[in-house]
Amino acid sequence: MSVIVTLHIFSGRPDPVWELAEDQVLQLTERLRSTQERSLLRPPGIAGALGYRGFSILSTGEKALDSHIFVHQGLAEIGGLNISLNLGSPETELFLLETGRAALPDDLYDYVTGEIGGEGFKAEAAPTVFAAPPYDPGKWNNNPYIMANNNCYNYANDKITNSFAQPGRGSGQMYTTFSCDNVGAASQRDGQILIPNPNVTPAAGQIICLVIWPGNDFHWYRRDSNGLWSHKPGSTPAKNTDNSGNLIQSPATCNRGPYVNLCSYFNSIPAQTQIW
Repeated sequence: MSVIVTLHIFSGRPDPVWELAEDQVLQLTERLRSTQERSLLRPPGIAGALGYRGFSILSTGEKALDSHIFVHQGLAEIGGLNISLNLGSPETELFLLETGRAALPDDLYDYVTGEIGGEGFKAEAAPTVFAAPPYDPGKWNNNPYIMANNNCYNYANDKITNSFAQPGRGSGQMYTTFSCDNVGAASQRDGQILIPNPNVTPAAGQIICLVIWPGNDFHWYRRDSNGLWSHKPGSTPAKNTDNSGNLIQSPATCNRGPYVNLCSYFNSIPAQTQIW
């Protein structure tokens, strides 16, 4: 029997994961059982965004808990149903955060603490799957396995590897720190071509942009053929809106959440890149 909690927060690197102790499982069960109010809203983090977007709970062999639970902004979706528990406060999220205290660095813990209970990002309808070229989210969202195992770097490069690709890993030397120079250099080893500005039409491939959450994570945007930008935050759906729910006109001006460092633009030519 086990109950595994995932903090959904990163885009490039894997999200933090930990297992609840027996007493923590009992406390969580009691918190959910004591909630009677239901809601037709879904936790907005399911639709994806940059930065904190909730907790998922995977329960195996615990009869008192549903096997899949997602908690964000005072809502707890149970078992993937289109109905949620209205928790009425951020206390359950704060409790889940505290259970993972030992697994989280101080700055990450402080950031999530500040985000929980705040206004957060603008909620979207939970991901509607559609596909229309040249912006084709269905390629990434329709298959749950593909969506879960391909991240922003896969999406920017337009390559499905199912490996949660990391800059530099495909070429044999991965990044070592979360900085513009370090991650950017790793991506160049993979074949990305550094360009001085994005206002060009490449002969092949697409323009992509690297941004950094200092010390914590990287994220990539991709410019589509209609001139707008899109991205795929971690294991969540590919989308063309930012943390405020607005279409992305430019990575430089959109709401990027905690990814405050705008680094560089690159030309990614899928036939010439090696990512893994």
